[in-house]
Amino acid sequence: MRALIFTMTCGEGHNMMAKSLAGQFENKGVETKIIQVFGYDEKKVVNENKSFLWACKHIPHIYDYIWTKLCKKTSKDVSKRLKEAIPYMLENIEEFKPDIIVCTHLYASNNITYMRKHNMIDKNILVGTILQDFCLCPYWELSTGVDYVFQPYENTTDDLLNKGFKREQIITTGLPIRAEFADIIGGGNKHDDLRLHLNLPDKFTILIVGGGNGLGNTLKLLKSILKKNLDITIVIINGKNKKNYDKIQKYIEKHNISNVVNLGFVNNIIEYMSCVDATITRCGSSVISETLTRGKPFITREKMILNEKITKKIFIDEGCSLGLNKITDAGDKVEELLNNPELYKSMCENIKKFARPNASKDIVEFLIKGVKNK
Repeated sequence: MRALIFTMTCGEGHNMMAKSLAGQFENKGVETKIIQVFGYDEKKVVNENKSFLWACKHIPHIYDYIWTKLCKKTSKDVSKRLKEAIPYMLENIEEFKPDIIVCTHLYASNNITYMRKHNMIDKNILVGTILQDFCLCPYWELSTGVDYVFQPYENTTDDLLNKGFKREQIITTGLPIRAEFADIIGGGNKHDDLRLHLNLPDKFTILIVGGGNGLGNTLKLLKSILKKNLDITIVIINGKNKKNYDKIQKYIEKHNISNVVNLGFVNNIIEYMSCVDATITRCGSSVISETLTRGKPFITREKMILNEKITKKIFIDEGCSLGLNKITDAGDKVEELLNNPELYKSMCENIKKFARPNASKDIVEFLIKGVKNK
């Protein structure tokens, strides 16, 4: 059996999902290959990623306007720009001859739907796509030709039905996350051992993450928390953002700050996420899904793009998260978690309802079973 996974780099979330699914397929003895939608042109892959990250950082209000406007429209066909990727996708399908195709980005499932409509690929290939967010972005009506869409939670079912999907196509699984997040690590000895391993003191600890690209003004956020003079430890993971790392390091050294651990890109982020008491994060679907598996409260950032704002509201309303309206709110929110144990406990309980650490395994087993039952 063979599985072909189409992904796209606009942020790292889609690629991470692809790798997670590939790992599960390979564990089941399924030969697997991951392909970029625009993989025929490396420059295009890089530019798509840069454009997305630039829009998130510099023009979120324009992004929101375009996103909202496009969501209100119903598109009849994929764009010319996206159709340019079809020959490359088709070449990989014909060469690899998959039994299963999985799309971790909407562009891929749009093109697969187009190919099926025009009888360009074997109709017996089982196709699944991942709804990669906690809400629908524009153009989902162009992906109805897949066999299944795997959604994070039930809140998007009606939206998918309105876009033209049939109820039997919609499967709720949660989002694929990295395999190391599959086991929820709670308190007790594991929690203490991890703190010791990471040289973290035994006190309330906040983790600040900005995704792999370290988005956000982390120094200003840090200053807001430090002003409160709380007896806490603060761990900052800057990802690939060396500029942020250098600014923070300079500030720490200048003011002789001893309770801040400043890190760049790390390969053991799960260890930090598993032993801290709360996380401050953006609302990308992947990082939120992974954060939920840790079972600890989180604080969501300010000035995000619209789909992240929707995710933010969902988890604030569900009592899993606190949210920043402005960056200077950070100190107040951390203090609220530290000094209100009942609130903290209730948030931990609420998070348990949403953590779906086995999504990748469940999706893969569902698709393999589907092929065997054909």
